[in-house]
Order: sequence, then structure tokens, then C-alpha cells
Amino acid sequence: MARRPLFRHNRSGELLQVSYNNHDRAPFVLPVEQHRRFYRALATFAGLCAESKLHYRRRLLPGSVLLFDNWRLLHAREAYVGYRRLAGAYLNREDVESRLRVLRIRAGEAI
Repeated sequence: MARRPLFRHNRSGELLQVSYNNHDRAPFVLPVEQHRRFYRALATFAGLCAESKLHYRRRLLPGSVLLFDNWRLLHAREAYVGYRRLAGAYLNREDVESRLRVLRIRAGEAI
């Protein structure tokens, strides 16, 4: 069972990560007095996620590559008919951020 917040913020209060999958989640464990407010807010959020005008759809052609930040983007796929081969990979966010820091330091030393 994952034990992390639905929305994670940095020290400045900026949104860092959304962990939301309404089709595959355990019940939220909350104090009784928070249940009604929380589930009302969750229903509002789920409604926004389902809002078609907020969706971006793209049909991928053979050989297409799609990159996205899994912490910042809710994603899904629609049903399809026929053969499909999809290969996926994940990059650890901390590794990418570390590499960017190193590259920035090196660029600063060269200046």
C-alpha cells in the first residue's frame, strides 16, 4: 500500500507531484470529521480530470516517441482495435535532476 499524499508540495507550497489513479487506489484513512470535506474535494478533482476540454489527445504513429513527467501529468490511453506494440521506460527523477545540476555546474565553470 502506497503511503504518500495525493498532492505533494515543496517548501514554497508549489505543487510537485500528483499521485492519483481513481481506478486503482485504497480508501483514504482520515479522521471522521474530514471524510465528507475530503471526498467532496476528491469528487471535484475527479470531475476536472474527466473534463474533455482539459484533455490533450494524440494518436501516436509507428516510431513515435512520447516523453512526459509522470509526476506532473495525469495520463491514460483509450481503447484500440488491432495490433499495438508499446515499449515504456522510466527515469528516476532524482537521477535526472542530479545530472542537470552537474551539467549546469560544468557550464558555469567553462564560462
